[in-house]
Amino acid sequence: MTIKTPLNIDYQIYAIESLRAGIESYDRRHGWRGPITNKLNDDKWKEKIEKIKLDPTLKWQIAEINEVFEEELKITTLNKKNYFLKEEKIKWAIKKNLSETFKVGDMIFVKQINKTIELKQYPKINGGIIAIDAFSGEVKALAGGFSFKSSEFNRVTQAKRQPGSALKPFVYAMALENGYAPNSIVLDAPYIAAQGVGLKDWKPENYGKQFYGPSTLRKGIEYSRNLMTVRVAESVGLDKILKLSKKLNIYDDIPELLSVSLGSAETTLIDLTSAYASFVNGGKKITPILVNKVQDRRGKTIFNSKQIECFGCDKFSKDSNEFPKIKYNQERVFSEETAYQIVSILEGAVKRGTGKKLRNLNVPIAGKTGTTNNNFDAWFVGFTSNLVIGVYVGFDTPKTLGKYETGSKAALPIFKDFVKKSIFKDEFKAFNIPKGIFFKSVDYDSGIMVNFGAKNSIVESFKSKDINSKNNNKLISNYNYDKLIKFRQFY
Repeated sequence: MTIKTPLNIDYQIYAIESLRAGIESYDRRHGWRGPITNKLNDDKWKEKIEKIKLDPTLKWQIAEINEVFEEELKITTLNKKNYFLKEEKIKWAIKKNLSETFKVGDMIFVKQINKTIELKQYPKINGGIIAIDAFSGEVKALAGGFSFKSSEFNRVTQAKRQPGSALKPFVYAMALENGYAPNSIVLDAPYIAAQGVGLKDWKPENYGKQFYGPSTLRKGIEYSRNLMTVRVAESVGLDKILKLSKKLNIYDDIPELLSVSLGSAETTLIDLTSAYASFVNGGKKITPILVNKVQDRRGKTIFNSKQIECFGCDKFSKDSNEFPKIKYNQERVFSEETAYQIVSILEGAVKRGTGKKLRNLNVPIAGKTGTTNNNFDAWFVGFTSNLVIGVYVGFDTPKTLGKYETGSKAALPIFKDFVKKSIFKDEFKAFNIPKGIFFKSVDYDSGIMVNFGAKNSIVESFKSKDINSKNNNKLISNYNYDKLIKFRQFY
């Protein structure tokens, strides 16, 4: 068999490097967990060392600490080479001083980078990264974990986890499809919903447990406001949001609960990232392609993944003035105008919101963070004008990543590192603007239309009906706000 894949080898190498660097960075933030074993205190140290199957692509070595000095460690690798580990290179691991952290006889992992030696330890967390062509669905890179030798489980295609706020753009896309505009005002205030007899009321909260009052729809995504999202979902209709989620293959089976709008239902990284492609390509659903074509030894095509048709290819000749037209067989899930409005808002998330660590790239880029309750899962899904990249970080057995370990801190740097390595600056293009989009200057806080260049103004994208509507800035509230007095003691 001949199997052809769309994999870009350079992208794949950069994806693995970026994922590993991000996971190791997290691991170092949470300190040194100790040596593999200590040769002097463990009779079975040889057996433990022999059982370790190091991934050769890591280029790590196992070494023994021979002497502990005040500012460095003297080590010897298993292949009998001597090195010194300088204190400044291992500050992340030192608790008080070198002698309290390391002992003679400790067996450790090290890696030689150029002429320096770095201390390593196998991280306990894991993650995945995927890069997909937003128009064809071709998977250009996919890394499902830190090391295939230590775990063959693929966290891109197999791990089902809660996407958290990374799901919110789809809630707001349905809002834009159903009468909302980017400057529509939604109430950011306590929300209480009864869950039934004997059950506590459901009281979702924003990150930081603050409330911001009436805010624009745009701000709801840029700053990932939970309470606004729940109100939008309830106003638009949860059934419409669930239907969109199923149509985009984010979910197969999904409970009809408002908490789903905050990303409480589980999905995979490949499914969520594929769904984001619909924003980039103008509202069309794609199917991720891992294999392009399979042929037998005689050249007969057994499988072809192409989702395109060529009109006029059979009639084309060198003398013809009419060129064939290529058409992708993709289902439309929402309008081009809505797709662009979400792109514009997610660009804002990079300029001002939860993705602002990407600002210094100074290129057309957009994306959304995702963090679940108690920081169990960290996500970032972002895109350029043609490539969608998704990142997930978390423990295989779910538990908290730690305080402040959000999508912005744990996952976004992996995305950023991959983008910096893999895409040249002149490859970045501006996002395509549909004909049905019009631009007006609005006050960023109030959403009210103002003159271009006015203080605190931004250029907002509108559909023609939004420009002509007098109600596009009305307040969206509901009965839950009236219950605030009754439940005030909870806040």
